[in-house]
Amino acid sequence: MFVGWDGPLLPRSVTTLTERFQRDHQLDLSGLLCVLPSARGSHRLQDLLSQYSEANSIELRQPDVTTIGSLAERLYEPTATLALEFEQTLAWAEVMRQMRSEELEPLIPTIPPPEPISPWLELAGMLRRLHEELASSQLTFRDVYDVSETESEKRRWKLLDHIFKNYLTSLANVGLADPHVERRKAVTADRCQTGKTVVLIGTSDLSGAMTAMLRNLHSDVLSIVAAPSSMADRFDEFGCVQTDRWTEHHLPIEDAHLISAGDVADQAMAVAESMAEFAVRYRADQVTVGVTDESQVGPIEVSLRGCGVQTFRHLGWTVSETAVGRLLDLTASHLQRRTWQSLAAMVRHADVCRFVTESLDEESSDRWLTELDKLLANHFPIRIGKPLPSKAVESHPLAIAAADAVAQWLAVFGDGGSGQEKASIASWSQVIGKWLTELYQPAEPPVSDDDDLDQQPAVTRDRTSMALDAATKLMERFADLNAGLDLDITGAAAIEMLAARLGDTRVVGTAKPDHVQILGWLDLALDDAPAMTVVGLNHPFVPGATTSDPFLPGSLRTKLRMADNERRYARDVYAMHLILSARKDIRFIVGKSKADGTPTPPSRLLAATPTEDAARRIRMLLGKPRSRTLIDHQWDQPPTENGIVIAGSKLEIPAFDLSGDEDIVKTMSVTAFRDYLACPYRFYLRHVLKLRPIDDQSGELAANQFGDLVHGALERFGESPDRDEEQASKIEKLLLEYLHEYAADFYGSDASTAVGIQVAQAERRLKAVAIVQAQRIAEGWKIHASEASVSEKEGAGVEVDGRRMGLRGRFDRIDFHQATGRWAILDYKTHGHKPEKKHLEKAGDGHRWIDLQLPLYRMMVPFLGIEAPPQEVSLGYFNVSEKDEETKINLAEFTEPQMSDAEQIIHHCIRQIWQRKFEPTSERVEFDDYSMILQTDVASRMLDQDDSWGSEGEGA
Repeated sequence: MFVGWDGPLLPRSVTTLTERFQRDHQLDLSGLLCVLPSARGSHRLQDLLSQYSEANSIELRQPDVTTIGSLAERLYEPTATLALEFEQTLAWAEVMRQMRSEELEPLIPTIPPPEPISPWLELAGMLRRLHEELASSQLTFRDVYDVSETESEKRRWKLLDHIFKNYLTSLANVGLADPHVERRKAVTADRCQTGKTVVLIGTSDLSGAMTAMLRNLHSDVLSIVAAPSSMADRFDEFGCVQTDRWTEHHLPIEDAHLISAGDVADQAMAVAESMAEFAVRYRADQVTVGVTDESQVGPIEVSLRGCGVQTFRHLGWTVSETAVGRLLDLTASHLQRRTWQSLAAMVRHADVCRFVTESLDEESSDRWLTELDKLLANHFPIRIGKPLPSKAVESHPLAIAAADAVAQWLAVFGDGGSGQEKASIASWSQVIGKWLTELYQPAEPPVSDDDDLDQQPAVTRDRTSMALDAATKLMERFADLNAGLDLDITGAAAIEMLAARLGDTRVVGTAKPDHVQILGWLDLALDDAPAMTVVGLNHPFVPGATTSDPFLPGSLRTKLRMADNERRYARDVYAMHLILSARKDIRFIVGKSKADGTPTPPSRLLAATPTEDAARRIRMLLGKPRSRTLIDHQWDQPPTENGIVIAGSKLEIPAFDLSGDEDIVKTMSVTAFRDYLACPYRFYLRHVLKLRPIDDQSGELAANQFGDLVHGALERFGESPDRDEEQASKIEKLLLEYLHEYAADFYGSDASTAVGIQVAQAERRLKAVAIVQAQRIAEGWKIHASEASVSEKEGAGVEVDGRRMGLRGRFDRIDFHQATGRWAILDYKTHGHKPEKKHLEKAGDGHRWIDLQLPLYRMMVPFLGIEAPPQEVSLGYFNVSEKDEETKINLAEFTEPQMSDAEQIIHHCIRQIWQRKFEPTSERVEFDDYSMILQTDVASRMLDQDDSWGSEGEGA
């Protein structure tokens, strides 16, 4: 029945059904089996029927409604129990695992080992899907073998046919049957039947296997087609498109329908602009947004919600995108790896974090995660279960307690050792189900439909409960797996298998009446909203292509008369015609790139017009930018104060609370002055608020940690009774011993490989140090003290304007020359630069101080017990460079005027700190640990600072 295409199909289908089946005030459709392309279309049909009956006071008996994917098993009775999809996969996998490696070589060049099972399941899943696709076109592996041309192709398809026969035997041996084979048998034996009239609505792309079953029915089949009767020759007997009649069809596209956009963010903004245009004529629930690629949904939701428009995605979320799916993935990864890094990733999951926090005492609940980060950042452990270095055990007991809590929680899956317990998949399904239930049992109940969905935590909980329900149902199915196909696997493999099978399952919430519906491409042709915006009229989204299939490329599909690229093109041309003709207001957004930045040319569907129109539109889309619509977007609003707009970015830098009478800073370290000179604001973050970055993902020592490694060996040598050793070879041996002691204390025997390489690099540097140290001893110098320290407790400080700022510092090394009475204070540095380069930088015709470490050392000489005037004490570096020739002692050669200038700058810094001057610098800060807080990477701020960075930044 042709109902025209100048209006939406579903309302016209309701009209058709009522005209045909209504009797007086009764509309009895219970004898119908209505078939639609998607679940969304099925629900919409039932809603429209209910609305019709209520509006006309008619007694309605709803029809039986299903989708194309569920129709086949409604049309016949199988001769044996049908195997579940996963049971089919297990059967395929077991057949291949029983074969010899050389037998499988035509299929895959590298045969996986018998264990683990996951590669075999992946391969089995691929063959199962290949069998399904062939069966949908009423083809077998043997049919493909018959048309294969090359010898290698024939060997491959002959092998697949052999595996397929063994697969059917394997199912039969355990009392199961393949559903696709059973459907073909039903057609062959003329056993397809249903007691209802089948009504096909908008099913324009049925498979060959499905049309064969419909053709085999003895009951009536009614197909309602969205097209005028004059187009009858373009459809087959079931209302499916005739490919060759649609490939030359011209679409009624107008230039005004097309909107040019750039990347995904710009495409999302174009959706908001079109919504602003439609808002003059339509309510939000009268506009549908269509997407051709699921990655477009998130940016569209963000953009529309910024405009105050709430959305509902009919695509829902895959379980892998929910808390439950992420938990399963993270747990599977951790059970397989058993590393500190996989643990750190796992405990970031909100529900795992909650569990660990509840497992520890209250005093530890807010510190264990930071300790875990510090453990990873400072000690680089790899495998859980290996002994940790002594310093890690001493410094991070909460991290270890957290790891123990997680280990006990995961003990149900085995200990991860070589003797890890194995059990059947059915058994593990019950274990996993109980494990998930116990974790989520304490959680608050999901929100109701009446609650505010704008509250993100509530939405998340609701989505989690839906995902948990989906996981529970899948595990219940797995718990009933056919015993003849079940496998004994480890707990880690079981949870990985569940995560993989569950990952693509979708969960969908409930839409509110005022929400804008976001639909996928296949749902748009049946949508009856009066206005629509479709995002991504681009290749490769529509029409989809099949040329990349490794088993069934486009040429082979054409030869086998399977659904090929031309068939997809014809289907999508027809769908787009319905989208265009069913409403007055329609916009197609044609972007230039995908979410990953990959270019996306305009869709081939734009060529379904006269040639000159297609050329003009392509130039229009790829040419000048579109005209913009001004949108009242809440994130674009300027900041206000007392209702008055004020200048400035909404990305404001946090302000400090500088109130109070007490001094904010009472004592300073010698290195803190360098930080204040660089940026007072960053000084406050680091030295007052104690905010320091932690990188728990690095696998190697940072520059300062490598310095600590070398410094640790030299410190232990300087504090040892062997520090006066004269022979370079013995000094080298001692330094290396102390190096390895330090590495063992801090990094243990199971640190990352990169750390081991860095320890070896430190060894090479210390060998050069041994030679310099031997020369130093030969010159009469001896180490007087190592790691000497002073603080305000010993009276160390600086007098400024009658007030005193306490000072503290540690001195790597103090040398004394007995013969001359000279003193030297040396600082170990793992670079080759002289002190002048690190303390001074060029400024105009002179220099300015950027580091005050050595001048401050001289000011603290009186507190070190050195009996010599401070100006007579040598100051310098003991450079431990990667270049042997740069490993030496470099004494500073500052002039007395420079040192006097440095003292004045120290006084100035102290005055500024007392006056609470902590404004951020306008100059560029290298190796910035606080760029996220100061937003130095924000484009507008980078542009503002561009001039101040000057030529030095460009030269760098």
